[in-house]
Amino acid sequence: MPSDAETRGTHLRGLTVLAGLAVLLPALIFAGLFAGAVALDIGTVLNSLLDIDGPRQDFIVLQSRLPRGLLAALAGGALALSGALIQALMRNPLASPKIVGINSGAALAVLIAAFYIPALPQSLLPVPAVIGGVIAGALVWWCAQRGNIDPRHLTLVGLAIGLSLDAGVEALLVANTGPESSAPLIWLTGSLWGRGWAHIASVAPILLGLSLMVLVLAFRLDLQALGPDRAAGVGVRVGLERGLALLAAVILASVAVSVVGVLGFVGLMAPHIATRLVGGRHRIMLPTAALFGAVLTVSADTIGRAVRPPLEISAGILTALMGAAFFIWLLLAEDRRTYQ
Repeated sequence: MPSDAETRGTHLRGLTVLAGLAVLLPALIFAGLFAGAVALDIGTVLNSLLDIDGPRQDFIVLQSRLPRGLLAALAGGALALSGALIQALMRNPLASPKIVGINSGAALAVLIAAFYIPALPQSLLPVPAVIGGVIAGALVWWCAQRGNIDPRHLTLVGLAIGLSLDAGVEALLVANTGPESSAPLIWLTGSLWGRGWAHIASVAPILLGLSLMVLVLAFRLDLQALGPDRAAGVGVRVGLERGLALLAAVILASVAVSVVGVLGFVGLMAPHIATRLVGGRHRIMLPTAALFGAVLTVSADTIGRAVRPPLEISAGILTALMGAAFFIWLLLAEDRRTYQ
């Protein structure tokens, strides 16, 4: 049992990390206002933001770059929360929305809707995304329950289902090779190109509402970590709460994918780094993971626009490069822990 001093030290460190991330995130969103094909000086940006007379670029700052940064933060935070929930529920440190196939299921459903229901408004794209994500998540969960699969091997089941769904995505793209397929191709790479206030309006109520609910009920995950028998002994309805938490994780990831595409590995990296920074208690780890996921996604989007303007490198490509290296390191670390 940790001493009171150790507990206070961990709590203080957690609050310090949270405060640091809370300051860093708006600073990065502000820095993103300068990245892109058109170079802007700080005076022009401030004039546009604060409605001050002088040189301004209202469309670039207020209608393009600002909503893009806010949406990157919103989607990154949702994916990180989803990953933290999935890792806790499946007791598998290698699990994430991408690895267990949820992102792929959501992407496939959105593409089907985009190609075959072209009249579907942008604001309703989260609906097919959630349906696809729920189906993929249910398949993984059903396989795990039916086969009594060890949590460590559940990753392989998720990868298999995800690869099958990715094959469906590729088949759709091959079958639809006209000009209308260019936008989905960009979206699939995890790009925030062309995103604005309308996209935020379509997903913000869902993502913010679910995120708030998850953060408020974070202590229930701490009780779940006691194990099914002990959790039930303190009044936890284990099956119901696990099912609702998994549904929240699926919806968070699916809705994020519907608007920003497949941002790989954000849901894997953010919870692990948050745990290393503040410990495993969900009441402090979950908001830390959400803020770190937002910071990671905003940084990737800003770097992608700043490296070689006017060309853009999708945020999903950069997070995938970082995530692949992180995943390999994590696998090696897990193997070392297993054989020690």
